[in-house]
Amino acid sequence: MSQIFKERVFVMLGLFLVGSGLFASTFQQTFSGVEAAQSPMFFPRIILLLWLGLALLAIVQSLRAETETTPVSNWFRLGLLLIASVLYTVVIGREGFFLPSMLFAAISLPIFGVRNPLIVAAYAIAVPGALVLLFN
Repeated sequence: MSQIFKERVFVMLGLFLVGSGLFASTFQQTFSGVEAAQSPMFFPRIILLLWLGLALLAIVQSLRAETETTPVSNWFRLGLLLIASVLYTVVIGREGFFLPSMLFAAISLPIFGVRNPLIVAAYAIAVPGALVLLFN
């Protein structure tokens, strides 16, 4: 029972749940008169099925692992990252890509241990900026 409370199991369960939600959302998209193989959701469904299979295998492997893993070290940081991720997905649809991505990077990098403010600022501006330049 103590294996369920390991950080790795929580991460794998999160990946499985996110993949399940994304897979379920592909069935809510309707395209008139399009066969299943011609639908724009055909290839994403294949990728998401592979995602779900790999996540399920990783959960089983994590539960069967005999090695001692560390428990979740900081629930507060994990909660902050979860809240930042949810807010990011909500805000990105209304505000566009660049500003929410910049704020998300500025919040998540310190959560992951990057403490140098110059590096945080550089990544927060450079990575979303480069993606905007590449794909616009």
